[in-house]
Amino acid sequence: MRLESELVPVASPLRTVVRARTEERRELEMLRATNARLLRELSELKEREAQALQLADRDGLTGLFNRRRMLELLDVAITEASEQWQHVGLLFIDLNGFKGVNDEYGHAAGDKVLTTAAARISARVRTGDLVCRYGGDEFVVVLPNVPDRAAVTRVADMIRERVALPYWIRGNEQHLTAAVGEAMYPQDGETADELLNRADHAMYHMKARLARPMVSLGGNLFRHRWSRRRDD
Repeated sequence: MRLESELVPVASPLRTVVRARTEERRELEMLRATNARLLRELSELKEREAQALQLADRDGLTGLFNRRRMLELLDVAITEASEQWQHVGLLFIDLNGFKGVNDEYGHAAGDKVLTTAAARISARVRTGDLVCRYGGDEFVVVLPNVPDRAAVTRVADMIRERVALPYWIRGNEQHLTAAVGEAMYPQDGETADELLNRADHAMYHMKARLARPMVSLGGNLFRHRWSRRRDD
């Protein structure tokens, strides 16, 4: 016969249920914490991907589209225009006087002038138009679905007026002008290359009228550097 002190204790059914539910709650809390952490990491990953895509498409200084992305969007605009019997306007812009400001006041001041000019150009186009920093002090504006050449010229005139406003650098008033070359699809070309060449050529004729030196060979004004490179 077993003594009372030797009896094996039997767990209470209620205690067993409570212990099981406590473990379930602990596991559920751990799962929730893990799920919240994974959601945060996924959100951060998507944000980094979006930032990487933006950096790939945008100019780091001005925030405008870069040359590569502009060429892609210009091709899209031309394709859509050809399908819908529309026009596409293109402006090639060069800032006259920028080099002098950059040389005299330094690159930081030059960067400020570029960002200001970029904002002024962007303020004179429609919501659906594309503004690109092509390189250095050059910009390109793509005007999809414009009614006629006069509309392209009006935008060019507004940009010239806006860019010509004073720039204040260390308390000194500086003035720049914009040489703007115009081209329109399909009258001046049916490809992005042709339109850019035409607008670039027209822009340099404008610079000549503003008494800027040109390169001349055989009586023809042209630029050595022009070539379209999609891998830029």
